[in-house]
Amino acid sequence: MVRPWVLALAVVAVLATGCGSSGDEDEVSSLAQRWLAAAQARDATAQCSLLTPAAAQSAATGDETCVQAVSQLNLPGGGSVGDIEVWSDSALVRTGTDTLFLLRLADGWRVNGAGCTPQGDRPYDCDVEG
Repeated sequence: MVRPWVLALAVVAVLATGCGSSGDEDEVSSLAQRWLAAAQARDATAQCSLLTPAAAQSAATGDETCVQAVSQLNLPGGGSVGDIEVWSDSALVRTGTDTLFLLRLADGWRVNGAGCTPQGDRPYDCDVEG
C-alpha cells in the first residue's frame, strides 16, 4: 500500500540535511545499478536483499513475503543511472526507467523507495516504499 505521506517526510528530511560526498555518489550509483539489473532479471530475491528493512516489510502484504510480493510487481528495470542527488544519509536516483530513493544504514546504502513516479506538487507515488 502506497503511503505518500511517508515519502513526503523522507523528502523533507533529505532537503533538511547537507550534501553527500562523491564517494557516496559512487556507492549510490553502484546500488542503483544492482537494483536495475535485478529488476530487469525479475530477481525478486535480489531486489528484496537491496531494500531497507522497512521497505521490505511494507512490500510484504498479508501472508506474502517480500519476495512473493515484489515478484508480482512490475518494477522498472534496465536502463542506466542518471541524476543522483545525495544528502547526508538519503539519496534520490533518477534512471531511464524509474526514480529510486535510498537510505544509508549501518551496513551501507539500501533502496527505500522504488517504482516511484512524480505526482506534480504532491509526493512521489512508489510501488515499494519504507
